[in-house]
Amino acid sequence: MKRCEVCNKLADNGDRRCQNCGTEFKYDPRVTPFSETRIVFALLVIALVSWVVYNALPLKMPDPSDCSRTSYRRFERIANTYYGDTKRILRSDMLLSADLSELRTYRNKAEAVPVPACLEPAKEDLISYLNEVYYIGVFSRWGAYRGAAYRTENAGIYWDALEQHLAEVKDCLPDCP
Repeated sequence: MKRCEVCNKLADNGDRRCQNCGTEFKYDPRVTPFSETRIVFALLVIALVSWVVYNALPLKMPDPSDCSRTSYRRFERIANTYYGDTKRILRSDMLLSADLSELRTYRNKAEAVPVPACLEPAKEDLISYLNEVYYIGVFSRWGAYRGAAYRTENAGIYWDALEQHLAEVKDCLPDCP
């Protein structure tokens, strides 16, 4: 902030004239480029970018054999990401073989996720859910909608079981067996 010499009012460093009396400010190359509004805007942009990057990176698991809130939140985030991605694929008007391949890749990646012993039942339910979603896509692509409806019902059962296991783990944290 700089102060007007005529009316003694404060003004932003980036202002060239006083807003109150219209007096022109002296140019100071050390102060003028760094107005308060630019600094605040830059800080907000940095904070927003940091927040987006933080949410995009998966949480690191401290120890695969230890059941902790971090491992629980990491697995829950992974499961919700798979849920959203599979819904996005199944909503498309026409399923291509690349979509089916992507659904199968989700299942294979879920099998490779290391989890502590307390989250193993939830992981098995997630894998079963992703397997059912794959077959929903296969049957839908073939036009076998009864089979797809049956697999959809099974997928819902597996997802509910996954949420139930996650709720049980959340209740017993951090002393889960």
